Amino acid sequence: MIITETKPFGMIKTELEKTDKISIIACNMCARMCETGGKTGLKQMKEKVKNAGYSVVDEFLLAPVCDRSVVKKRVKPKGNVIISLACDSGTFNIKKLFKDKKIISALNTHGLGAFDEDGNIFMIREFK
Repeated sequence: MIITETKPFGMIKTELEKTDKISIIACNMCARMCETGGKTGLKQMKEKVKNAGYSVVDEFLLAPVCDRSVVKKRVKPKGNVIISLACDSGTFNIKKLFKDKKIISALNTHGLGAFDEDGNIFMIREFK
């Protein structure tokens, strides 16, 4: 799996305008397992964005966002801005498919990981 962590919301907020209509795309695979995506990550990001006074117009929960055909088939964003809760690969696909939208990556991608016998995530190979 790809290990990600959520960027501080203040960093994401600096890229938003109060007039933006925001779509959120969350990965329901690796990011879900890292607790940065999935239903939980999507819900948390939506709450933060709305509580900060921005408009969320739609949301998408996909598995996996790194499969461009899945994104192309299932995502029809109404927003002019997309917040990506996916690894760099998933965010790359979003940028390629929605060139007319501003894409904000809400996650940092750190490396390749796995679960140990106790269910904890550990890093196998860090990306440089």
